[in-house]
Amino acid sequence: MAAAFLEHVAGDRYEAVSAGTEPAGHAHPEVVAAMAEAGIELPDGPGTLLTAALADSAERIIGMGCAVAEACPALSVPLEDWGLPDPKGRPVEEVRVIRDTTQRLVERLVARLDTEAAVT
Repeated sequence: MAAAFLEHVAGDRYEAVSAGTEPAGHAHPEVVAAMAEAGIELPDGPGTLLTAALADSAERIIGMGCAVAEACPALSVPLEDWGLPDPKGRPVEEVRVIRDTTQRLVERLVARLDTEAAVT
């Protein structure tokens, strides 16, 4: 959800890769439905595995509850953990709350990135 919102909010100003330590074979149906309600279509296909190489190539990692070094190679680079619950298998009402929270966090992130870019 965060990568899709970043693309939606920031356009081509920033690039996001959605990855996880245990990626699914496809986006979860409840997440696809909630994002469609927000006018955003998620790509169909398997998730991307978060590897140390992928993390090392990033300038910033946004975690969704990934804070254990053994489970998350992202800790080798700056990590901002949003601590969001996994929407998998949750009722659509809960997924909507996670979606809306994710959208607000992404909007704040983009505003911060834009401010940082303007300063440099």
